[in-house]
Amino acid sequence: MKFSLLYKHYEETREFSDDPLRGAMAETVYDLSVDKAVRELCASGETGAYTLEVLKSPLKTAEEVEYRQAVLMDFVSSPKLLEELQDIFKNYDTLQSDWREMQAGIYTYGVPQTSGGILDATYEALRITAAFAKKTVSYFRSVYETVGRYEVASEGLRGIREYCREMMENRSLDEIGEISSIFGRDTVTGYRFKVRTETDDTLRIVSASLQEALPTEDNGLGERMKRLAARLTKTAPPADDTPEVDMGEFHLETARGILNESLYELYTVLGSIAGSIYEFFRGLSGELGFYDTGVRYVRRLAQSGAPMCLPKLLPREADVFRASGLYDLHLLLEGMPVGDIIRNDVTIEDCDGTLIRGANSTGKTCTIRSIGTAVLFAQAGLPVCAERAEISLRETVFCQFSSAEKDFDAADAAGRFEGEVKEVAAILEQLRPWSLVLFNETFQTTSYAEGAEGMQHILDALGRAGARYVFVTHMPIFERMDSPRVLKLEFGRDYRIRRL
Repeated sequence: MKFSLLYKHYEETREFSDDPLRGAMAETVYDLSVDKAVRELCASGETGAYTLEVLKSPLKTAEEVEYRQAVLMDFVSSPKLLEELQDIFKNYDTLQSDWREMQAGIYTYGVPQTSGGILDATYEALRITAAFAKKTVSYFRSVYETVGRYEVASEGLRGIREYCREMMENRSLDEIGEISSIFGRDTVTGYRFKVRTETDDTLRIVSASLQEALPTEDNGLGERMKRLAARLTKTAPPADDTPEVDMGEFHLETARGILNESLYELYTVLGSIAGSIYEFFRGLSGELGFYDTGVRYVRRLAQSGAPMCLPKLLPREADVFRASGLYDLHLLLEGMPVGDIIRNDVTIEDCDGTLIRGANSTGKTCTIRSIGTAVLFAQAGLPVCAERAEISLRETVFCQFSSAEKDFDAADAAGRFEGEVKEVAAILEQLRPWSLVLFNETFQTTSYAEGAEGMQHILDALGRAGARYVFVTHMPIFERMDSPRVLKLEFGRDYRIRRL
């Protein structure tokens, strides 16, 4: 089992999968300049990379989004809790790698060739594994006590606190800790061992199970070890009349072989159990990095006085985008005073697509970027840059932003047009119903008449495929698109958007 604070219903194969749409989402993140915003907000490059991976995997249900929103709001209310959990899981992440590195170090000089060397190596592997198991189970108490010091309302944080409480009350987990505590001595010579063996009809020893590990200074651990080892290895303790044999009566090589087998059995079982337990918290450090970015984002907007809201997520079939006071996050991050940023009310519903036109520098690109960023952030469980918002879930978000929008070079117009045609074709090949496609000045490097005709066919195809689009353009396409299913918006010189 693995616990997740990012996903209510965690699926190992879903997170950051090889879905071909992830490539398209990577382009979307770049075109919308979300990567720049994340780098501006993140504490580290590693955290930023993880956050971008999350944004490239939009959640598909309102239930999942609301789960993530609630966790974020708990961390916004209690940032100290986030810091403490980050410290805990940063250390937790090193446990397994340190364990494996130390195990590998046992055989730095090769596999031992003598029975004594093999026994020493097996005991060392057991000792290292016992330390790993002991540390791993201790984290349930650390997490429980840390979360318990704060008021949390989210299902995610309450859930991890409750699970840790149940694990702390689990007697089997206590036994793992008790067994692990026994094997703390540096060498195998620090113990007296009792081993139960089974033989075949020829009296050849076929199995050996550890029954007792008693430190050479008797401290009362013998009987407890006998019970715990029997439970862990699923081997019943010997009956009272089982003969006990002093290992000194055997040849030393044989005695070492029997002891080695019994210790190796315990090492294998203990390692398997500890590894399974470790999986529960694996990956939480990265997830907390995403929430750290979210908290920094909320704090940045709050400090600037800019409005924000957790949007209401609607099913795909509702097919709406409503945002009051929508604005471009990037203007804020670039240092523009909040009072100078124009906010617009944008409502897109009951249509196959939206056309937006206006003179240069009137806010068209900022608006389409704001719409795309709002959809990505909404489906990542983050607040959006608006006063209020209702947003339908989208299967994915595609972008085609004209390269000429960045650095126009008339001499390279033909090459850029060809590149844009290939990009649009790639979008059409991957298109799924309820996707959102954003076009910004696409085909503007060719003849406006030719470009308008080509785009008309493309936009009609998007509508028939069940996708939705927003197209910012100078081309005379408004007159061509006369369907009532096409919404037409225009920007004035006052940077305000109006419906035609």
